[in-house]
Amino acid sequence: MKKLTDVKKIKEREVSQDEIEENEKISKRNKLCMYTIPLVIIIILIIIYIPTSINYLLIPFAIFFLIFLFGMDSNQRTCKRCKKWNSIIWIDNRVDIKNTKTQKKNLIGKLVTKNTRKKVTISTGKCTNCGKEITVEKIKKI
Repeated sequence: MKKLTDVKKIKEREVSQDEIEENEKISKRNKLCMYTIPLVIIIILIIIYIPTSINYLLIPFAIFFLIFLFGMDSNQRTCKRCKKWNSIIWIDNRVDIKNTKTQKKNLIGKLVTKNTRKKVTISTGKCTNCGKEITVEKIKKI
């Protein structure tokens, strides 16, 4: 794992269109091999395991689950700008809770105001390939 001082040394550079297309091709292949196919195999193994209860099915399940976890993490670290697979190093991660008021009509037709809470996770990372700083926001209802 790189240190924060190493991340600050990464310079921002221009990435050619040919490199972006090549990175995108590699990223799609890696996503298919390390994320999508293991997920499908895991679902098939679960469907087979539930009625049969053959314990030997848990060994390939564990192997494919580890591959799936690595693929999921690497897929989230794909740069949006240069499309490089597993190239983002997360620098900062913070959570904010936002309260918003929404008005809805109930069955009678009366307006009811309701407070909704949303958990906003803001992650900031830096790409090791192009040097661009990327911010990702994920919103979840509480």
